Amino acid sequence: MEHLKMLGVLAMAAAALMAFAGSASAATITSPTGTEYTGLITESFEGSVLIEAGFANITCTTGTVAGRLTTNTETEAAGEITTVSFSNCGSATVDTLNHKGTFTITKAGTTVTGTGVEVTIAVFGTSCVYGFGGGTHLGTATNTTVSGVDIVTTDTSANVPKITGGFLCASPARFTGSSVITSPAQSYIH
Repeated sequence: MEHLKMLGVLAMAAAALMAFAGSASAATITSPTGTEYTGLITESFEGSVLIEAGFANITCTTGTVAGRLTTNTETEAAGEITTVSFSNCGSATVDTLNHKGTFTITKAGTTVTGTGVEVTIAVFGTSCVYGFGGGTHLGTATNTTVSGVDIVTTDTSANVPKITGGFLCASPARFTGSSVITSPAQSYIH
């Protein structure tokens, strides 16, 4: 009887270890749903992005953020940013000076942060440079299902620090908007 109890305890311990091992390899981003993904990732603006730069409010209706997802664990998905572009910004010019940076999506709260990228905003003869620096909270990533297809959207609500610019430039500038992961298709955050 004592051997049966010991065997039961060992079986429960083995089951607990197997459950832990299974969850330790779970990915934060999957594509398609349930399949771990690393590789190229692209987000496109959904609607528009508003940049509140102090001297002007600038609305850009199209843009892209792209990079390479290199880390995808049970706690975070992270990688390098390779492209950031803003277009259709009315009379303003929004140019990316430095595309290089990093992004991280943490599983707890699906918080998105970025580093490095620098953007110059010019309108009415005034120019300001903003950047993610050593780590800027960019927003929150969420899952959405559209016509039966899983997609990930990022709701951006970021205070981006000023790097250079005169007193007319807000410090920080406020970036708000929404984007959707267009590649890989059928992405999902766990």
